[in-house]
Amino acid sequence: MAQTPDITPLLRLLEEARHAGRLTEAVAGARALSQLQPEHLKARVVLARALFNAGLWQEAWEAYEVRFDLMPEHFVKVMRRGPTGPEPIPFWRGDTLPEALLVMGEQGLGDTIQFARFLPMLRDRGVRVHAVLDARVHKLLAPLMEGIDLRAAGTSGRVKGVKSWLPLLNLPRALGLSPQDYQVPVPYLAPDGERVARWRERIGKQGFRIGIVWQGNPEAPVDRNRSVPLSVFAPIAALPGVRLFALQKGPGEEEEAPFALDRLGHEMDIGPDWFLDTAAAITALDLVVTVDTAVLHVAGALGRPALMLTHGRNADWRWQPGRDDTIWYPSVRLVRCPDGGADWNAAAARAASLIGTGNLPSAA
Repeated sequence: MAQTPDITPLLRLLEEARHAGRLTEAVAGARALSQLQPEHLKARVVLARALFNAGLWQEAWEAYEVRFDLMPEHFVKVMRRGPTGPEPIPFWRGDTLPEALLVMGEQGLGDTIQFARFLPMLRDRGVRVHAVLDARVHKLLAPLMEGIDLRAAGTSGRVKGVKSWLPLLNLPRALGLSPQDYQVPVPYLAPDGERVARWRERIGKQGFRIGIVWQGNPEAPVDRNRSVPLSVFAPIAALPGVRLFALQKGPGEEEEAPFALDRLGHEMDIGPDWFLDTAAAITALDLVVTVDTAVLHVAGALGRPALMLTHGRNADWRWQPGRDDTIWYPSVRLVRCPDGGADWNAAAARAASLIGTGNLPSAA
């Protein structure tokens, strides 16, 4: 019996090609290897990354279903009563529009904030939408949810008339969207006016006011390539007239700051609803500088100016290489570590230079 060849060295070479920007080579090789060994998990991951980096979005969305195998604990089974017992309800893959559709949230809160923008497109096409999303962001997402049946994730339930479903991040592919459609009219979220007034008073009008976030969820697999020490923000703190406000809440909040820092975390979002105070505080600030966390998605969805510090090579798939803008949020600029590495101090110094010269994104 022939032994299955070890393609690990080839996959490593393809990742090196992707990092070097040789995307045609990376895509072609990854396609070939995934066809050679279609059950090879790493080969499927390499293919999805290469396709996203190359901007081949429709094929990339299909390949990205590898996440179901990478993170099976994040996905629930959607069942219906069959003639012989419970049976799975099929995915909707973008064929004939169903009368009703169940959309299940997945992964982190940032993903939910980013991809909830597509739910009204289903509603506007005449689909009765039942969205099961993390209850912590229901109030934040309320501006999007008119005419949508919004339900809390993590609880079982029944929805009548639903014959198909899909995970939230499958929406762009199922709707047949092009990248031009990803950047829906921004802002698509809106802060509560009373909260904004309260946070404007709390923050004050003095100086150039910047909110910062340095730590994501430490349990996330991507965290080692995105979170930074708080001290990295020192070049920004040293700018004349700048006042820094910590929007950090939870892990990382305890870090000592080697510069003046007004900490807001313990005052924000106390209770079951997340990001309502964060959204209001962001609106009261001049700028947000953050690593790749849910706060970045809040700022982007609000259309507020933001700089995102990101790894030079191992940024998440949604932030395409070789560009400092993003197809998702017009008010966000990416500030990458130089030379494809993880020199976060250099990235922060570049952010400080952009702030000092006023070369910043505009509010949407």
